[in-house]
Amino acid sequence: MAGTNRVAVIDVETTGVYNVDRVAELAIVTMDSTGAVIDEFETLINPHRDLGPTWVHGLTASMLRDAPDFGDVAPHIAARLHGAVVVSHNLPFDTRMVGNEFDRANIDIDWGVGLDTLCATGCKLEVACAEYGIIPEGRHRALFDARATGRLLLAVADAFTSSCLPVVANPLLRTPPRRISTRDGYSVIAINTPYLADLARGVHADIEVAAYVNLLDRAVADLKLTSDERHELAALAAELGLDEHGQERAHREFLNGLIDAALEDSIVTDDEHEQLCRVAALLELDAKLVTRRTNPYRLTENTIALAAGLSVCFTGAALDDRGNLIDRKSVLEVEAKVHGLVPIDKFRKTCGLVIAADTASESAKVTEARRLGVPVASLTDYRAALKTGQPLTVTRMATAGVAQVCGECGDSWMASRRSSKPICRDCRGTLPNGGAPPRSPGDDQYKLVAAQSMPLIQTLVCSVCLDTWERPRSRGRIPLRCPSCAGAS
Repeated sequence: MAGTNRVAVIDVETTGVYNVDRVAELAIVTMDSTGAVIDEFETLINPHRDLGPTWVHGLTASMLRDAPDFGDVAPHIAARLHGAVVVSHNLPFDTRMVGNEFDRANIDIDWGVGLDTLCATGCKLEVACAEYGIIPEGRHRALFDARATGRLLLAVADAFTSSCLPVVANPLLRTPPRRISTRDGYSVIAINTPYLADLARGVHADIEVAAYVNLLDRAVADLKLTSDERHELAALAAELGLDEHGQERAHREFLNGLIDAALEDSIVTDDEHEQLCRVAALLELDAKLVTRRTNPYRLTENTIALAAGLSVCFTGAALDDRGNLIDRKSVLEVEAKVHGLVPIDKFRKTCGLVIAADTASESAKVTEARRLGVPVASLTDYRAALKTGQPLTVTRMATAGVAQVCGECGDSWMASRRSSKPICRDCRGTLPNGGAPPRSPGDDQYKLVAAQSMPLIQTLVCSVCLDTWERPRSRGRIPLRCPSCAGAS
């Protein structure tokens, strides 16, 4: 740590992660060049606004009611930082938030070149401390985190090889604060941490994107990203030098970190899967990043009878025991018909079974079957069941739907099908026509003319026997089975 005579380890608790948010608690642990603590300072700060997520900082409005404004303690904080090399776990975030407060207090500050323990470890403070055998005194308190960061700094000191530059503040008034306020005397409140925030604790990231990834859990913990939040995240990415590709990389690393954490117990519940899919949608990532890794943990195994009338769909290149290709039309479909099954070329929702050469396939048919909860079986097991007449072992997955993000408020939810312009229920109620595009005066007339020009007799195809039949056109749901198959069921 060349160029370091005095180190100021800082940590802040804030109302949020964006530039409009405020500092609610600040701590400074001052150390000499040997790492010995020579002074400590902490104070609560009244942000005069909503405190945001209490699960992050553990603060309540009653704790901050009598706390000073940042302007009241700004000169004292500036004097403590002046001439010291600043250290933090996520230095860009802490200096940005404190710098914004100094701007409001009309104090100019040059942060110099500090040290960031996040860049040295690539993970949250709690996880980094555990990896280096450091036991924090507690959580959700700036002083505890500043002390832990100071000890972590000594553990990873060899990672810092560049020279440092101290902080320069102006104007500099070395006057003690008129009052400070701390958490001492307040009982620790019970905090219910959101599931996603709990998962994100162990996320690691590369140095280039670690600072950005470290904040994403705060942004998406409520499974919602407003347009203002997206703008603030883009601005933060720009401050960190992340272009569009760098931001996408950070999103991928964050999502993969969440999936890693979810898979640690080898169980993925429907609720966990839903939240991971919603995060992927919020971060504009392909849902397959989630499903490819979680689907093997969500499959359930059971058996079905290969009863006559069951519609089956084949996928993949089928090979016999000698490695020769089995023709689908002349062999597999003929076998199916002999046993009373109904082979279909294209997968439909009404399909009763998908038979795959490899059940781990990501073919369109298997993917849709997994999404809709249709059973999937291997070709080997299927042909054996045909010969023996025994029930067929299949795997299926609980239907999950598709993650959607509201184009108005940024909230997310799971829907049965994808919409090109999703609008949540709450926003739909506030928009004209429920968010539907305005209708022109000619729409009703067009529909009337179209209805009058349609034939009175419909020709339909049975989804079971594939025969066609005719019926008078009428309103309501179109039947999927012909009268014979419907009567047989």
